Amino acid sequence: MSLLRPKLPRLAFVAMSLILMGALVAAPSVSGAKPASVKQFIASLSGGGTGSLTVTVTNCGGPMPLPDDCTASSTIALGAVQITVPAGFQPATSVSARTPSGTIWNASYNGVTKTIDVIAPGGSNKLNPGQSLLVTFNVPTICPGGTKEFTTKAWGSNSISGTDPFEIKSSQPTLTCATSPDGQQTETITGDFQGTLNVTFGGDLSCSFDPTFGLQWSNFNLPNQVNIIPGADFVAGHDPKISTSRFPTEGSDSSLYLICYASPTTFTTRGGTAPQVVNIGGTNFFVGILPNCYDPISGLTRPEPCVSEQFLDVTTTPDQIVISVRMPPGDPFKK
Repeated sequence: MSLLRPKLPRLAFVAMSLILMGALVAAPSVSGAKPASVKQFIASLSGGGTGSLTVTVTNCGGPMPLPDDCTASSTIALGAVQITVPAGFQPATSVSARTPSGTIWNASYNGVTKTIDVIAPGGSNKLNPGQSLLVTFNVPTICPGGTKEFTTKAWGSNSISGTDPFEIKSSQPTLTCATSPDGQQTETITGDFQGTLNVTFGGDLSCSFDPTFGLQWSNFNLPNQVNIIPGADFVAGHDPKISTSRFPTEGSDSSLYLICYASPTTFTTRGGTAPQVVNIGGTNFFVGILPNCYDPISGLTRPEPCVSEQFLDVTTTPDQIVISVRMPPGDPFKK
């Protein structure tokens, strides 16, 4: 007897396989789906010396590594920015906006919404990933007291509250300010820090020990020691950037003034030596005179802490010394 296996099941199996393969080929490819667009930006606040403030807006992207706080590079350009001006700084005047390359954006202050509205002049002039925009404006007073937030929003469209809203990845631009009890000195702190900074005045911080600059510092320093302490809600990674001191003077050369500084971490002093370790309130700090941020010999910018700006403001009566210090996080004392 011949034992022959029927061929129908095998043919049915082959046919079924072909149908299944056809279904797999016809199904849409998941890997080929269009990825979701990335829309991220960061913003920070600087200024505080002359009543002029600048909010810097950066579209996340550019050469690696990405700017601080950015988690990915944006996939579209940024076309509009809105900055809410907090009470005490209203109205903003002399509003302008430009890119570092010189492209002028349309910028104005809206007296109804209390916002600065900034729009790119045409689609080809938007901020591409990695590019920045400088929004500069004047305020009536630089130090109304307390901590103020300049809430900043951005969109991909060339319109305020338009399409493609961007997500801010940094903290909102913030300013903290205080006036010394004797009324001689004001202190403003600007940046993208998140949380409260407690600014107080007074103390006995001294850099008279410096072999090169000690005598000069003793004769020319801030009227009051400034104590900058992060509050309990301060978030690491969102740090105070610039601390600006302003105090009256009569005909002094601003360049004579030196800043004695106490930090929980070591830094390079003006003389190029290591700072001295000093016990303050039971804790050891590194104390020394700060160098300027810009090094004219190398043409490079020194790491923080350092003096970023120093000038004599002759628009006030009497004249005022203005000194700005770029700070790392948590640094508490200067004089």
